[in-house]
Amino acid sequence: MASSPATAQMTTARAGRQLPTLLPVLATVGLPTLLLTLFLLLPLILVAVYSVYSTDPITGIMQPDFTLANYERIVSSPIYRKVFLRTLEIALLCTGIALLIAYPMAYTIGALVPRERQTLLLFLVIIPFWTSYIVRTYGWIGILQSGGFLESVLSLIPGVDAGLDVLYSRPAVIVGFVHVFLPLMILPIYASARNLDHRLIEASYDLGASPWRTFLRVTLPLTMPGVVAGATLFFIATFGAFVTPQLLGGTEDLMMGNVIADQFGEAFNWPFGAALSVVMILIVVLSLALLFRFADLESIYG
Repeated sequence: MASSPATAQMTTARAGRQLPTLLPVLATVGLPTLLLTLFLLLPLILVAVYSVYSTDPITGIMQPDFTLANYERIVSSPIYRKVFLRTLEIALLCTGIALLIAYPMAYTIGALVPRERQTLLLFLVIIPFWTSYIVRTYGWIGILQSGGFLESVLSLIPGVDAGLDVLYSRPAVIVGFVHVFLPLMILPIYASARNLDHRLIEASYDLGASPWRTFLRVTLPLTMPGVVAGATLFFIATFGAFVTPQLLGGTEDLMMGNVIADQFGEAFNWPFGAALSVVMILIVVLSLALLFRFADLESIYG
């Protein structure tokens, strides 16, 4: 049965009303999805595809044949296992040191400082992010190198041997990592401390608990989501970094980021570098999974 002209006109009018309604949806959902696909998913897929390619031993050109030799090399080689373990060790050590520094600062700003003064203190915490990451790292070279600022200050103290050999060592890398990424640890803990219910702390004191017991049984559990979030973000940033070890570290403490950069930039072994990158991505994804599993991000930032 053919539709009447009135029905067709109503259908056309309804479609015309739906089109303007869909435009905001396409702009708010479609555009971000397109950008994520182009600049996040496609590069990851490309890296994963490269990781199963091989390299011609004579020409060094990638060959599009499926092979797991790159992953077998990572697992079987004690060198790369050692580099992975070293990277994990340095990242965990830096995360622990940063947590010891960040927690008192973040808790003081979020729970003890009046609200009207917190903005200024947070501003001071975030200021380093406005300076180039490389510039901040180069700044530590001038401080830690032989004859640098730190040695000059120590030489003013009577009886102190000012001779330093800190640059191009693991302590220099740790100092650089903690300084560069410390705000990533402070901000989530601050947000969690800011939402802390002080009535629970007062109730703990009223029940006779000591300050230390109150911290362990009340304050720390309530701020644990911020601790987990900050530690995870800091660990991920440290685990994948290569600029700080390149500038401040020595040749004996290369991290996985440096090895990957060398595979792409110097050895031109892109398939093997891509395989190393995939392994690092899996570790980062696992860290994020733990973050979303144990940290209630809505309670932190909501």
